[in-house]
Amino acid sequence: MEQHICLISIGSNTNRSINIKLAQEQLLSHFPNIYFGTEQDTIPVDMQNETHFTNQIAKFSTSLSIEEVKSIFKQIEFQAGRLPDDKKKEIVKLDIDLLIYDSRVLKKSDLERDYIIDGLKEFGL
Repeated sequence: MEQHICLISIGSNTNRSINIKLAQEQLLSHFPNIYFGTEQDTIPVDMQNETHFTNQIAKFSTSLSIEEVKSIFKQIEFQAGRLPDDKKKEIVKLDIDLLIYDSRVLKKSDLERDYIIDGLKEFGL
């Protein structure tokens, strides 16, 4: 089976340590070869809510499609209690985004965020 390289970002501004730990545990169960970067305390961008975030990036390989990977992320976000209305309230219990899938960049603007740039350097990318 063909393996795809995935780079993801993980973030939370609500019950941060609990939700990031949940994400790490769940992601590890789905992607045993995942490597997590250093957790970073970050200030919100383009939000009224000034609550800090915990962010980190991670990298893994998988034979799953983009849609299957994103579906797993949605399930994990749901486990953390993420609700559709949370975004309007600037509550981010857990957000997991697929940034890069092989050479396909899915979240180009996110790649310009400082914590992602720092994480890429940590990964030697």
